Amino acid sequence: MKKYLGQIVFNCIVAAIGTLLFTTTGILENAVAGGAGIVALMSLLCGGNYLFVRYAGEGKQAFQPDYIITEQTFDSLNEPEDYIEVLKDLRNYSPCRQEAIKMIQQWELYKKKSATLNAISYQGGVYEVVNQDVESVMLNNMVLFMKRAAIMQSSANNELSAHRTYVRSLVASNEKILGDYTNLLIEASQLTGADSGKAEIKSLNLLIESIRDYRKDLESGDMQ
Repeated sequence: MKKYLGQIVFNCIVAAIGTLLFTTTGILENAVAGGAGIVALMSLLCGGNYLFVRYAGEGKQAFQPDYIITEQTFDSLNEPEDYIEVLKDLRNYSPCRQEAIKMIQQWELYKKKSATLNAISYQGGVYEVVNQDVESVMLNNMVLFMKRAAIMQSSANNELSAHRTYVRSLVASNEKILGDYTNLLIEASQLTGADSGKAEIKSLNLLIESIRDYRKDLESGDMQ
């Protein structure tokens, strides 16, 4: 019930406005004015409810203020779930809302790929290390995303474009590594038999190379 409280209140307010409008102004006595009033009222109802449904689909509450990043935000980052909670809050910050949603989806996709790799792989040791490296990249990109979002919150409107480009590059970096992860799953799934643990996995090497390139770019300052 609490989840829909805002929408219920909105509909009650519009209904009350409509009742007052039609009962106290005599607008219905004029066919044209009455028709226009009904159309306007229905448009307001439809538009308002559309926003509530849309924001609910994005995990955002309508008319909720922007989430502000503070020092405490970073102090609270202990477990992966803490990172995700901050990103969920950033869905309420319009300049990077879509990227925050995408990064949450990427994390969920990574978790599914990780579980799949654990189920089908024979080289637990090597795969586990690479999987941890991928997780490290994802979490690090979340932190970089949060830091840039904090800068965006203190930037002028004409400065936001460059910051948006940066956060989109973080999302693209995740996409590249997740794509390599998918190729690893495909190749690993085709290995069978006792000797499969000794087979060379080309996609594994490519994924390792992608992670190495990511860290190199990070250290060189190219990801700024």
